Amino acid sequence: MSSIIPGTQNALTAWQPFNGARLSVTSKTSGVSSSLPNSLQVQIPKVVSGPIGFENTGYWGIKVQSGWTYQGSFYAKSTSFSESVVVSLKSTRGTVFASKAVMGISTSWTKFTFEFQPSASADTDENVFNVAVDGKAAAGQTIFFSMFSLFPPTFRGRENGMRIDLAEALAATQPSIWRFGISVATRWKWNETIGRLEDRPGRPNTDGLGLLEYLNWVEDLGAEPILGVWDGISTANYSDLSTWTVVPEADLQPYVDDVLNELEFIVGDAKTTEGGKLRASLGRTEPYALKYIEIGNEDQFQPESYAAYRWNAFVTAIGAKYPDFEFIATTLPSTALTPAYQRIDFHMYNSPSWFTANAFMFDDYPRNGTKWFIGEYAVTSTNDTNTLGDIPSGRLPYPTLQGSAAEAAFMTGMERNSDVVFASAYAPSFQHIRNYQWTPDIMTYDASRVVKSTSYYVQQLFSTNRGTHVLDTTPVSSNDTAPLFWVASYNNETDVVFLKVSNTGSQDLVANIFLGFTATDFATATAISTPALSPISGLFNVSNTLEEPELIIPVATSFALPFSDRFNYTFPATSVTVIALQSTTALEV
Repeated sequence: MSSIIPGTQNALTAWQPFNGARLSVTSKTSGVSSSLPNSLQVQIPKVVSGPIGFENTGYWGIKVQSGWTYQGSFYAKSTSFSESVVVSLKSTRGTVFASKAVMGISTSWTKFTFEFQPSASADTDENVFNVAVDGKAAAGQTIFFSMFSLFPPTFRGRENGMRIDLAEALAATQPSIWRFGISVATRWKWNETIGRLEDRPGRPNTDGLGLLEYLNWVEDLGAEPILGVWDGISTANYSDLSTWTVVPEADLQPYVDDVLNELEFIVGDAKTTEGGKLRASLGRTEPYALKYIEIGNEDQFQPESYAAYRWNAFVTAIGAKYPDFEFIATTLPSTALTPAYQRIDFHMYNSPSWFTANAFMFDDYPRNGTKWFIGEYAVTSTNDTNTLGDIPSGRLPYPTLQGSAAEAAFMTGMERNSDVVFASAYAPSFQHIRNYQWTPDIMTYDASRVVKSTSYYVQQLFSTNRGTHVLDTTPVSSNDTAPLFWVASYNNETDVVFLKVSNTGSQDLVANIFLGFTATDFATATAISTPALSPISGLFNVSNTLEEPELIIPVATSFALPFSDRFNYTFPATSVTVIALQSTTALEV
């Protein structure tokens, strides 16, 4: 509540009165902390009987699960009321699943903590967190509340941690990198996202999930963090660059210093640096592993100031203090940037035809030491004339099988050229079906459900079937072999050869595959395609949705190899297939 001007309508989003209490947001009484100056003022009418108070509807519902333990807390104070407060999880129809009574309200802010262990699971998400007092005891009185928190169990039990089903789904893709930290128009201030929740200003979507929570999440995923730092530019409207705010060179140094302080907090020694000591005071003595620093975000839209001073200011200052960091630029290659850079973040949102046409864009790229990070990419529209300028009006609500197959075609090119493309990451990961700024995303969820898109399964297949070396193929996958796109790799730890194939066409295609090694008698294949002979067979602009979450899922099969050095395989129309072949001997690569 602290980030909202008191008295505005949206200050009470998701809050509603219960049995006639009057709710308002005020700063006329002292807040819980300087970061949270506002509080919820609850006025009880003079004539009332029975329980009365307020409730919160959650993020468009609350999942109530028997067997879970929910951790909750809030602050309260009153100059006159000192009776008990009853908190509960209940359905909108009045069924109570769990409740607790707390005592001790005084004239000073007091923090109350409690646990819920629901006696049963709710049939729907139409549930609320209810806070009530006895109407007769509280009649005519005013009570102040602040800093509510209610957490179900979290991924790996982290405090302020992640929702388990979302985090587990992401972990199942075995991500190697995790890019975070790039700011939005109102800059993400790292030092305001650490420490007690009471000391965080509480801006939407940022401060509850702060720097430490992100770093812990990356570590729990076993991924390599890529830290994006704000470089003095605020994005407004992509179609009108005049609306962007660019910090002049003379005013940039405070922001450079802020990044240096953030890096000291992340990697500084816990005994000898102020940042490290602060991190240790919050429970993390060991520095976090960090190698990559990305300067800005999509600065190709404002290249003049980037090349003139912003890139150089950050890289020079950071490099002087941390010479082992590697930097990622966010513009296309330019000799105007000094010191010279070797890594570039490239983003692309477009149609399926763009991704298939550009599946070979790195095959002939000069091997001059420059490496690419494809930090955001996705098919956002099946309409070739409706691609990313600002936000396309025909944006897909969910990834489609057609789009995912095109993305896979592009991914075969990235993997085939992994000496140039050192990392990639799909478009934004999550979207709540009731409130999102960007679509499509790899996973969509509501209060209790999550759906894995066809693009999710493509990412998972490519990640979990990973070779250590790329193998040459003849013929080489090229535009001449479309609509089949492929890449072959070899894992020298398991002696498994992977063949990843995307068929972006509308017809099944049979391929004769000849091996340059001797395979065992059986192979496995995992494919994402429309189910054969199903009612939707032949319709490829289909998606997994919250209502039909498993419409298109990977199907694994094994098949006998009639010969140890060759076989044929039918790649279904609009499909992505990974074939795993066990070599009988180690390959020389």
